[in-house]
Amino acid sequence: MSVAPVPGGRPRAVVGSAALTFGSFAAPIAMVGVVWPDVRDRFGQSLGTLGLVSLVYGLARMSTSGSGRVVGRRVGVGTAFVASLGCLIAADLVVAGATRWAAFLVGIVGVGVVSGLLDSLGAGVVATLGDVGDSGLIHGAYGVGATIGPLAVAVVPDWRWSFVLAAMLAGAAVVPAVAVRRSWPLPPDDGDREKRDDADHGHDAGGSVTDPGRTTRGRAAGSAAARGRPAPGVVVSLTVFALFVAAEVTFGNWGFTYLTEARSISDGAAAIGVSGYWAGTTAGRLGLAWGPFRALVDRLGLVVLVVAALAAVVAASVAPVGLVVVATTAAGTCVAPVVPTLAARTAGRVGTRLASRVAGWQLLAANVGAIGVPAATGLLVDRVGPAVVIVVVASTLAVGIGPLVVARRITRTEPGTATASTSPA
Repeated sequence: MSVAPVPGGRPRAVVGSAALTFGSFAAPIAMVGVVWPDVRDRFGQSLGTLGLVSLVYGLARMSTSGSGRVVGRRVGVGTAFVASLGCLIAADLVVAGATRWAAFLVGIVGVGVVSGLLDSLGAGVVATLGDVGDSGLIHGAYGVGATIGPLAVAVVPDWRWSFVLAAMLAGAAVVPAVAVRRSWPLPPDDGDREKRDDADHGHDAGGSVTDPGRTTRGRAAGSAAARGRPAPGVVVSLTVFALFVAAEVTFGNWGFTYLTEARSISDGAAAIGVSGYWAGTTAGRLGLAWGPFRALVDRLGLVVLVVAALAAVVAASVAPVGLVVVATTAAGTCVAPVVPTLAARTAGRVGTRLASRVAGWQLLAANVGAIGVPAATGLLVDRVGPAVVIVVVASTLAVGIGPLVVARRITRTEPGTATASTSPA
């Protein structure tokens, strides 16, 4: 099977297939927050029980979020993608057909388990390719799916049909995944990392060291991990992933409830507001594949963008109804470049030797944030009220600024990457 190459020898069809896959597993969970009023009425649950749903989904997703590297090397990345998409279709249909609360949760668990594996496989692909543009396309497609999800809920006659549409989207992703099944890049094993670390950090074919300073920096993270002491780059990576994914997921899950219950906005307007948030996220991530936008992100810096996102979140709490979608879209657009940029530059923080492994750890950290903060928000909603949602999101973004500043200071560029002239913050 031959596929059209992209710059640097990457198969373009593989990147496109990964992008469509990310969109397919984003749609169902993005729907949950919007359908929640109908679901809780149908199954007799409280408003804050959405936090339990987030917890169940998050734990299920975390259970497989570190498995992509092992599964990919054992059965092949392409085969794993195809099989996982088949399981996602089944899980979506279980949710759609649920007549009992327990069955609904089982379907959500299925969506979570499959999403964790697909996310982990995708993270390995992103780390292997090492290109911010590819990372932006793949993560941006997640935003496309998350944008489509709430809009689908707004146009179908019953919430169940929205999950049928999600299953159809996953079915559409199967076709290109099968077509490029044998073209996916394998994540490196430990021996590959050792060889690449020598090559990337100054050892030529004759064994000489062409840049001793780079060699020392490149092995710092690996030697620290070998001694059981986490390297600073690893700690910062895990922290920023946990915080920014937590903020993103919390607003995605709870934004509809906040807008309808705390701000008394109509269901239709609130659905558009949440879709606007995900549309902004999509635009911000897909934009990373466009040189001028990526250059603008580099000039502004991720810290400035996070501050702007924080201001937009606060604005969404006070803006007139007609401007709420503007505020939510701006928030999504500003925060969107953070995760894919940091994912693509993992090697710059921890070295090439640990990059693939830390990519999996980052997903675990992201899932911890995506589980804990939305679940805690559910408890706070039941105790304090839905207005607390915006406080949680704003506080999480604010706390993440410090680690993001540290990430900028410790990041270095790796030879052979496509991002050598840029910094992550």
